Amino acid sequence: MKVIRILSQDEFEIDGDLKEGDVVRVGDCYAIVIKIYHEESELLRYLHNEGEIRSYLPDINLGRRIARCLSIKKDFVPEIGADAEIVDDSELKKAHLVDGEFSMPYLVQMMRKCRDRMWIVRDYLERLMRAIPEERDVIEIIKSEVEYSMLRDVEV
Repeated sequence: MKVIRILSQDEFEIDGDLKEGDVVRVGDCYAIVIKIYHEESELLRYLHNEGEIRSYLPDINLGRRIARCLSIKKDFVPEIGADAEIVDDSELKKAHLVDGEFSMPYLVQMMRKCRDRMWIVRDYLERLMRAIPEERDVIEIIKSEVEYSMLRDVEV
């Protein structure tokens, strides 16, 4: 998996087989996948004989799966072509404990970016509860507020 696009100071895209809610690390930058989409091959966009090309190169038909990521702990903006890897729970715990204190400075920004997909935030908080059981009470309160905001947006 590699970084293919930098969208802003806190968003970038990775080409790889990821799912929404996955946490990745690119160097010292941790990010959560907030959106997945499919991008067709650039070659097909510019060539006219699509059918002929696909008969010779069937893999071109597949395109690629793109994951949009939001930085949650950023010391720098990743470079295009940088390798990305999925983060395990122990590494996630280490990223959230600063001098032994639990810290989530990115939470408000993440909730704004995921306004239509708040379930990503909720699932991420559930993962944090498993990864950092000693902070379960604090994370549970945050999760309750996220669930409340999800219900508030539902029309009956």
